Amino acid sequence: MDARKILVIGVNWVGDAILSLPAMRGLRRLFPEAYIGLLVRAYLGDLLRDVADVDEVIPYQPKKGVYRWVNELYMVRLLRREGFDVALILPRSFRSALVAYLAGIPVRIGYVDEGRDFLLTHGIPRTDELLRVHRIKYYLHLIECMGRVPDEDPPVIEVTPEKKQWAYGFLRSCGMENSHLMVGFIPGATYGSAKCWDPERFSELGTKLCRGYGANILIFGTQSERELADMIARGIDGKVVNLAGSTTLPQLAALMESCDVVVTNDTGPMHISAAVKTPVVAIFGSTDPVTTGPCGNGHIIVRNEVSCSPCLRRVCPTDHRCMDLISSNDVYEALLKVIPGD
Repeated sequence: MDARKILVIGVNWVGDAILSLPAMRGLRRLFPEAYIGLLVRAYLGDLLRDVADVDEVIPYQPKKGVYRWVNELYMVRLLRREGFDVALILPRSFRSALVAYLAGIPVRIGYVDEGRDFLLTHGIPRTDELLRVHRIKYYLHLIECMGRVPDEDPPVIEVTPEKKQWAYGFLRSCGMENSHLMVGFIPGATYGSAKCWDPERFSELGTKLCRGYGANILIFGTQSERELADMIARGIDGKVVNLAGSTTLPQLAALMESCDVVVTNDTGPMHISAAVKTPVVAIFGSTDPVTTGPCGNGHIIVRNEVSCSPCLRRVCPTDHRCMDLISSNDVYEALLKVIPGD
């Protein structure tokens, strides 16, 4: 396949963006001399800009109403001028395939879905078996039609020296000494409340860590999760800083790299933590760690085997037992396995 210039149309969510990185690494190994551009939403651009396997990040900002179509046409014209040979379309939306088609990219590879078969030159069946494997393998499978794909490696995000220095200065300004255990909490989840562990138990866990280890606690999240994070912070007897809604994604990655361990629900920033090689203690309930668990070594899954899990629902229709049966002591015991020097 002639692939001198490849466009990767990226996914829209943080977790999926991280889990698609091995597919881009696979592209680079198959086509080491190719120019690889990554089209992603603007808010993901800064996080992915330093990915070694990508030559250029092309950010875009979706618009609403009539401006949406003006924006789409502008994007099509831009991509057409770039003269890409191949488009690897990671999302399964009709729109993503249409953009590649209208941009005149000769080879268009993507999963067959959303009635977009005629827009693809290489439509890959989205089988039940593929939906049961980890998302890394799901994205890697798309490039198998281009050549033999090497074994998948975990996603990696390199934090630049400048961002490391920023994180060090920021933590020092918060009075968090490097000699103390640093623990990150991610108590929210974009997908829905069914994925969320009880906030009171996050507070209980934080207090145990502060009393037992003199830990410093950083709470991460979005602006919409600020109130949730505040509630957890108020319940912790110890040193805690609520950073919900206060960091960019690159800053989030740098601060997570500074942590000794991160305790998290199944959510996108969990994969950032794993990608910067910080151990993760991940609490799973409604979702399946086989398909979306953290990648790499040193991570621990805390999960209760109940008959209705994984249900993949956004909101639990019954008693949320998959999460409510997990105590703060269960997670504390898991943490003891990864806390440095323990």
